[in-house]
Amino acid sequence: MKVQSVHSPHLEPAVVSDTEAVPLSDLRELLEQAIGSLGYTEKEVDVIVEAIMWSQLRGNSQGVIKIPSGAFALPPGAGPAVVVQDSPGIASIDGQQCLGMLALHRATRLAVAKAKQGGVGVVGVNNTASTTGALGHWVEQIAEAGMVGVIMCQSPEYVAPHGSTEAIFGTNPIAVGCPTDEGPLLIDLATSAQSWYSLFEAREKGKTVGGDIGYDALGDPTTDPRKILDGGAIRTFDRSYKGSALALMVEILGGALAGGAVEDKGAARNWGSLVTAIDPASLGGAAAFRARVSALLRRIKAARPAPGVSEIRLPGENSAQLAERCRAAGVVPMSSKLYEQLRAAAAAETGRSPSAAAPSSNHDHQTSASPERPSTTYAQQNGAAGGRRGYAMATRLVHAPKVTSDPYGSVSPPLYQTATFEQVSAVECGPYDYSRSGNPTRTQLEAHIAHLEGAARSFAFGSGMAALSAVLRLVRSGEHVVAGDDIYGGTSRLLTRIAPDLGISVSNVDTSDAQALRDAMIPGKTKLVMLESPTNPRMNICDIAGLTAIAHEGGALVVVDNSILAPTFQQPLALGADIVMTSATKFIAGHSDVTGGLLSVKDPELAERVYFYQNAEGSALGPFDCWLAMRGLKTMVLRMERQATTAALIARWLQAHPLVRKVNYPGLPSHPGHAVHAAQASSGGSLLSFETGSVEASRVIAEEAELFKITVSFGSCSSLISLPCYMSHASIPAALRAARGLPDDLVRISVGIEDPSDLLADLDRAMRKAMEKIGMEAAVPGFDLHEGQTGAQRERQLLQRIAQLEAQLQQT
Repeated sequence: MKVQSVHSPHLEPAVVSDTEAVPLSDLRELLEQAIGSLGYTEKEVDVIVEAIMWSQLRGNSQGVIKIPSGAFALPPGAGPAVVVQDSPGIASIDGQQCLGMLALHRATRLAVAKAKQGGVGVVGVNNTASTTGALGHWVEQIAEAGMVGVIMCQSPEYVAPHGSTEAIFGTNPIAVGCPTDEGPLLIDLATSAQSWYSLFEAREKGKTVGGDIGYDALGDPTTDPRKILDGGAIRTFDRSYKGSALALMVEILGGALAGGAVEDKGAARNWGSLVTAIDPASLGGAAAFRARVSALLRRIKAARPAPGVSEIRLPGENSAQLAERCRAAGVVPMSSKLYEQLRAAAAAETGRSPSAAAPSSNHDHQTSASPERPSTTYAQQNGAAGGRRGYAMATRLVHAPKVTSDPYGSVSPPLYQTATFEQVSAVECGPYDYSRSGNPTRTQLEAHIAHLEGAARSFAFGSGMAALSAVLRLVRSGEHVVAGDDIYGGTSRLLTRIAPDLGISVSNVDTSDAQALRDAMIPGKTKLVMLESPTNPRMNICDIAGLTAIAHEGGALVVVDNSILAPTFQQPLALGADIVMTSATKFIAGHSDVTGGLLSVKDPELAERVYFYQNAEGSALGPFDCWLAMRGLKTMVLRMERQATTAALIARWLQAHPLVRKVNYPGLPSHPGHAVHAAQASSGGSLLSFETGSVEASRVIAEEAELFKITVSFGSCSSLISLPCYMSHASIPAALRAARGLPDDLVRISVGIEDPSDLLADLDRAMRKAMEKIGMEAAVPGFDLHEGQTGAQRERQLLQRIAQLEAQLQQT
């Protein structure tokens, strides 16, 4: 079905031609397929598609036209935007070469959160090298939050200063959004005579532009968009010194101030943006402000029109009405050529021809069924790459985002072992003042963890319990928490002894049963659900994504203690959780020489609350421990993969052992939660537990083992062993332990990086002693492995011995 051409305020009338009427549902589906094929996460695809749809509905040149230009290509190794400097009213974000749209999405939400707290939020963004989309989309979000929003953005050299024909400025858009009683008022304009993408669109359609738009590479005026784009320059919007002055200030504020490059910006790939949110409530009241703005707008609309003008139009009014007409009709106009290009891009994901990727142009509003997507597990979709296609987890652990300055370029991040910092002057503060509030070493660690977890921000605390205590601060007196019934002893103590003193009620449920969680939720009161998977020490598994959905339905936040698997093997934020806690004491530091806890938070506003408690209560991790944790990160994959491989061997051996009644290890197919675990994690991990049926036998095993040190904790290079009911979980009353199915004879093993044959031989000897102690015949094959074998040969022999033992037990 054909429709009449629609005039876009961003294009010359001659540029637009007959268009297809594309159903909105088809457009969204095609965009999701096209953007999804480029390697973005599902959440990122949603953000990008919304920004494109916003522009396309308004005839804005920041819409679908960007897809054939390659504007959304994901650079190899691009990471999520991370906050690198922060204070109550201002922050700086390192885009880490991510798409500009994603960085602005993060910056907009963070600016609003700061404005809600202190009246003003200013966020600078740098290190992006791709499109931010229409700035009006982002200031509209600020205005819808009741704030005044101002965004300025730089780009590579496209625009000549007034009086010159050489491109120095970017198109440098500026956008302002204001809340009014009638809805947001938006201004979104480039400081150039025409946007780069409108010229690109004109070139694609073979159209000319106005003779005063720009210059060719020789500095001569031209109407050919190809010559302007090919080494030429665009003029400023008013072709005068006023427009040039405004473009300069956007270049300074959106670029230089935010940390963007000011020379050869295309090669530097470091474009800046500045996002500001202002809460009118801090300047005399939000309602009064909206009333004053509405009164002003009414005056403008009622003003005496000039000859030939039938109606005074407000900024953004035409495009907003166009968007409403498109929504009402259920279609959006698009050129036939661009439509075909979009369908071709969408077909790249499905592997089908463009004609099969979407309905034909003669569908008359009929939509096609969405293509069937392959059913894959989380681990299959993301592997070790942490939810982003590109560099694998091992590479990302070694190559951290650089978020602090170092004049000497040291390979190892500098250690700032200081309590306080000298300031610029008596009236001007630098980025750091006191290490409780912020320290460059801690900033580097927190940014690295946020990068690995896919979090808005991460926070380093003095211990895992300090981190969980900060999470508990998010719950108010009179509210309710639901937690698992098989949780770490310290967490149980926090919830049974501390939470009630704060007026917080707690329910413990079997989190392997989704209905149990649903039944425990108290409407309007349950504000936090605390999960572990695997649990410590029984290694129970819960469906993190499923339970999170239930919690969110009831209005509760979800925190997952992920210390047993760390981001290497499982990423709860990607499964829907709001906060993930990982003990830095365990695998991250990895050498039993650090006590620390890490919180990674998905939502920027929630992250602001967490930072407030970290700073106000002084629970942050010290700089030297942060430095040690960063050192540990580099080898974490090597350690964890070795430990997990050995743990799987030991679990199989224990499962076939006559002294062992039950083995708890999610990597075993016999584990009741094995299928759920395999769908959300990429390894069984290196922690396991088993029951002997005899406290005495379990005691002897722990005491006789030589390589397994009797100690609490896990995740160290050294193998550890403990009886949890007498150590890590001793704070849980015996009756409560029994009610939760936590037997006193339970033995927990944390597998280290030692040679697996040595560990098994040591465990075999200790278990023989235990069998003798309780009068049980030690009829178990020995482990006198020959010296001189390689690790692979010893591993094969171990597997053969395990198989022999299993066969022997099946015959008895």
